[in-house]
Amino acid sequence: MTRRFQGKVAIVTGVGHRAGRAASMLFALEGASVVVNDTDTLAAECLMNEINHSGGMAVADSGDVSTLAGSDAVVARAVETFGGLDILVNVRVPDCDRPLVETTAQDFDRVVSYTLRGAFMTTRSSSVQFRQQHSGRVVSITSDAGLGDSGRAVSAAASEGIVGMTRTAARDLGRYGVTCNAIAMSGSSENGSHSAASLAGTLCLDLSSNVNGIVFGVDGGDLWTYSNPSIVRSFHKWGPSTMDEMDHLFPSLFK
Repeated sequence: MTRRFQGKVAIVTGVGHRAGRAASMLFALEGASVVVNDTDTLAAECLMNEINHSGGMAVADSGDVSTLAGSDAVVARAVETFGGLDILVNVRVPDCDRPLVETTAQDFDRVVSYTLRGAFMTTRSSSVQFRQQHSGRVVSITSDAGLGDSGRAVSAAASEGIVGMTRTAARDLGRYGVTCNAIAMSGSSENGSHSAASLAGTLCLDLSSNVNGIVFGVDGGDLWTYSNPSIVRSFHKWGPSTMDEMDHLFPSLFK
């Protein structure tokens, strides 16, 4: 087997999810040393043992990466154990699918903390290391809930937050040789999870060094890219617009 990541060090979060497990196994089989993170200690330790028994190198971490202390600690764990950090794969797929009026504040806080905060904090912590060494890869795997499916308002808020963060982080870190991309999964099937893991691996190769700030879609074995938001129609005038002017100008945005 080609060991594409021989000598590289990766962190994969959310390894209790199918995509997190698949990504961890892929990077390990391809030669990377992997820190597998999940607050489910059993899931992280079982995966670590499986990787090590198959000839790979992994350590388990069960810190809460939605906190700055937890995300700093997992980065420090990678550096102290394996001597560096080259790759961060955030697997933060929201799991709150219910009508908006039935969604509680606790639902919102739980999902956004796990997904958006978890991805933000690890990206922030790893970026310190990446900026110093002028290299690094960040891939965030989330859901496609933000496309507007009914009954997924909280999932949409969390996943689209990750998408927006990715696009901005790509601009912030690109000048240091760091790339940030996102993968929006349709569902969480086994095939889709393996496809997302393979895509994450491809995005961490040297041949993908110019791929930055892109959002990909994955469904089963299908793969596509999304366009970045752009202005479709506009009107221009000096000074503020009044509502009387809006009566004439607003319809032009939909012609």
